[in-house]
Amino acid sequence: MRQIQNPELAQLLRQARFAPPRQRKKQVEKGEELLDIIEKDKFYPYEFVCFKITGFRPDSAAGARPIKGDELAEDLRIFIWKLSGQIAPSAGQVSEPLYTKPQLAKKLGVATKTIDRWRKRGFHARKYLYKDKRKRLAFTQSAAEEFFKKNPDLVHKALDYTRLTAEQKKQIVAQAAELSGTTNMSRQKIIQKIAARTNRGQETIRSILLEYQKSNPQKAANLRPAASQLNPGQTAEMERLHKQGTRVGELMSRFDLSRSSVYRILKQRRVHALLARRIKYVASVEFTRPDAGEKILADTAYVLDLKNTPAPNRQQESDLFRRYNFLKYRASATREQIRAGSAPSSRLDEIENRLGEAEAIKKIIIESNLRLVVSIAGKHTITGANLADLVSEGNVSLMRAVEKFDYTRGFRFSTYASWAIAKDFAHRIPGQKAMADRTTSAVGEIQEEFKPSPVDAAAVERARADLIGVIKNNLDQREQYIIINHFGLEGTLVKKTKKTLKQIGEDLSLSRERIRQIELEALQKLRQSLAPELFDLLTG
Repeated sequence: MRQIQNPELAQLLRQARFAPPRQRKKQVEKGEELLDIIEKDKFYPYEFVCFKITGFRPDSAAGARPIKGDELAEDLRIFIWKLSGQIAPSAGQVSEPLYTKPQLAKKLGVATKTIDRWRKRGFHARKYLYKDKRKRLAFTQSAAEEFFKKNPDLVHKALDYTRLTAEQKKQIVAQAAELSGTTNMSRQKIIQKIAARTNRGQETIRSILLEYQKSNPQKAANLRPAASQLNPGQTAEMERLHKQGTRVGELMSRFDLSRSSVYRILKQRRVHALLARRIKYVASVEFTRPDAGEKILADTAYVLDLKNTPAPNRQQESDLFRRYNFLKYRASATREQIRAGSAPSSRLDEIENRLGEAEAIKKIIIESNLRLVVSIAGKHTITGANLADLVSEGNVSLMRAVEKFDYTRGFRFSTYASWAIAKDFAHRIPGQKAMADRTTSAVGEIQEEFKPSPVDAAAVERARADLIGVIKNNLDQREQYIIINHFGLEGTLVKKTKKTLKQIGEDLSLSRERIRQIELEALQKLRQSLAPELFDLLTG
């Protein structure tokens, strides 16, 4: 299942995971009630959606765009599915019969895809914990009866649906052969046309044609072949379109693929991106304790409040770094299960959500220390260095300092960050190597460099290839030259070969300031085109 597309609703789900179970259960119920009244062609303000689910109006929803009904319905189904999974009650404790999707399909004599279609029409399902300790989506007897009562025609049509006979399958194959020989339509278009003619599902038509091609390879030569495997550029484009909200049905038509193939490719892209992503964290003994998650992640309110706080106090700062590193520790541990070959969508969601929360905390820490960068940069302008360049370099140093800061040693982050930024300035400004040596020594006394967890080499190479491909597809030649050389993409990811802005300016006969301006414009283009993990790979 895809991710929630609306950012405000996705944030609401992240906040809800820290609410008490009783409150989360109530939000699931309210979400189902809201789902029942949504009209697909209407637009709904986020303030209304939030109030219906939580009973509270958000403090800052003025900038949130209205959500179209069909998009809201899809996001709400995901919201209910994930939130119910967090509080999944034991299936044995439910006072009425429960049916998993396969069980219900078998009981009613319909396909599981029919159940999926019913869910889109308001058939509510939640997650329950079964005896084997696995959570499964299931339908209660009362939910089934309520849906059947509201949709008698829809249900009767499905129950009266008969399986295709051998003669009907033969006619479908004949229609496909005729359309393949007399038109230029793609295989997907042919399947859509036959599905409309026969009033059957596209997946049904597709499976019949595949079955015929496997059992009659010589006779099937007159059928339009299935689309060949997509190249990396096409899969990257598919992922980009999906993240922008393009429906799976549109992707099926655009790339001439089945629904299952589209989901498989999108999932592979997510897995590759997560395996290539660098997850650095400062380890702590308390992270391994059984109750670590409950203690460290219990209170989320103060994190949200700090967004409007100029600077956190010592205890808040320590809590932020503790939470920040624990989230990445958990994400890294879960990612090891993916490397072991287990990659269900729920596990990918878990990793992405934890990394997203960690990035939000990192942003709070960085924004609360930007004045520190300007202050230190101002002290170094006496050497003749440009203040804007120093602030830009200092911001990068600040980001690295957040990654490496060891909160367990009791120092204030501002102290460590000041030394780290000054050290980097000293290395960059001529004639201050002695200062750099002293600063390096001071920082070394505070904490040692943290060694990141190893990243799958093949995944890194795939990510690097995708990165270079996006750069060449979105930037002109001059911008490509600047980005590739300044960020060292001509070398390897282990040992990058970089050029300074001054050196690139000499190559292109432009001033260093002009090169910097072009680079900023190029990075803005790439920020819109690249996935966050690839942008981090470029600028990290």
